[in-house]
Amino acid sequence: MKGQKGQSVVEFALVLPIFLLIILGVLYGGLAYADYLQYSTAVREAARDISVKDSANRSAIVSGLSNNNATIVERYADPLTKLYKATFSVRPFVRNQDGSETVTDINSADFVTVKAEFVLNNTNISVLPATLKAVQCTMPVENGP
Repeated sequence: MKGQKGQSVVEFALVLPIFLLIILGVLYGGLAYADYLQYSTAVREAARDISVKDSANRSAIVSGLSNNNATIVERYADPLTKLYKATFSVRPFVRNQDGSETVTDINSADFVTVKAEFVLNNTNISVLPATLKAVQCTMPVENGP
């Protein structure tokens, strides 16, 4: 009986670091997932804007996203933590009759694909993956009046 007074303190000291690591991992994972959702929404919104805007605005958005211009990217994406850096790319194309695709300029394209790839900003956070699955959205371009 005498030697068992500190048993619960020792057990707590052994379990606490593991418990804190699990909590920290869940927290970082949730924040990374929130950023991923923000970027996936940004890709969808950018693809929609490109598909419905007039040619001058369409060209400006395509140029800004292709060059990863901070002002254009922030118009669509403002993630909570910025744990991951997103690199955007835009691919305007025409679908041929045989099903193949030919890349063209945005003003003569029938479709546009906006894609974002993600790389971890801070490599000191080892609980998160270095890259995330890329997000892309393809939409038809409206070439109306």
